[in-house]
Amino acid sequence: MIVVDLGNTRAKFGFFQNGYRSNAVPEPDSVLAVNSSGLVDSSGFADSCSFVNSSSSGFDTVIDWLNNLDKPETWFIAQTGNFSWNELQTKLIQLRPCDQFKEISYKDIPIPIDVEFPEKVGLDRLLSVYAASCWRTFNALHLGFEKETRILVVDAGSAVTVDLLAGEGYFAGGAILPGLNAMAESLAKISPQLPRIPTDDISFAVYPGKNTEEALAAGIYWGAVGAIRQFHQLVQTTLQDAGLPSRVPIFLVGGDAKHLQIGLSLFMESENLFLFPNFVLSGIALTFQNL
Repeated sequence: MIVVDLGNTRAKFGFFQNGYRSNAVPEPDSVLAVNSSGLVDSSGFADSCSFVNSSSSGFDTVIDWLNNLDKPETWFIAQTGNFSWNELQTKLIQLRPCDQFKEISYKDIPIPIDVEFPEKVGLDRLLSVYAASCWRTFNALHLGFEKETRILVVDAGSAVTVDLLAGEGYFAGGAILPGLNAMAESLAKISPQLPRIPTDDISFAVYPGKNTEEALAAGIYWGAVGAIRQFHQLVQTTLQDAGLPSRVPIFLVGGDAKHLQIGLSLFMESENLFLFPNFVLSGIALTFQNL
């Protein structure tokens, strides 16, 4: 199974080589991230990028892997951002003329969507919440959750989205705020006195900051952590007021998920924090199986 997540700055290829079990959320055996320049981008994916070769371009690495396939494959692609699919598809069709390429739409994802305009919701948000719904079905009782435990799904990439999986299993909507990198860029545009700090400096920030760079990093990092905590508290309070079970685990998804996990773990029990960096790819694979 080959799935592709076309985000804003990267195309992530998920290779599912070991089959699929109906009672588990599939995890990609290997992940390859290619940036918009066609180069391998392993940031955030170092633990699972077994195909990365620093001496070759990203497309060359994909080609090397494709050359080992001996039968036609079906590709499922989710356009979750602005990464150009047309150029990439042209290259893949030239390499694999017998393969099939199917682009997923929101109608393909088998989860009810309770928002005003379902067609305008980012596919990455829907796919992550759908994967969370499947995960809850397979694992909730085993881990001591209620069957209708609400889940907060936080996808930390170009933007940070905080979405709610409702007890009845539908996408209930959520919130969108700038990603860590986007906040750093926006602050640097406010004044020439505010430097553009590297993303690595935001991964876990000290407070109080003792210089401008530390203060910027603290505001960006703890602002994101604080926003997530606030949304989590809102959901818990609503459930408590309704007399419902108020345990709400947080699923962290995306390239900055590991960084946010560190800060959130200071305020939450570890059994309520789950890290799924490649959950969008899992959601595409689950949609593939459903189709």
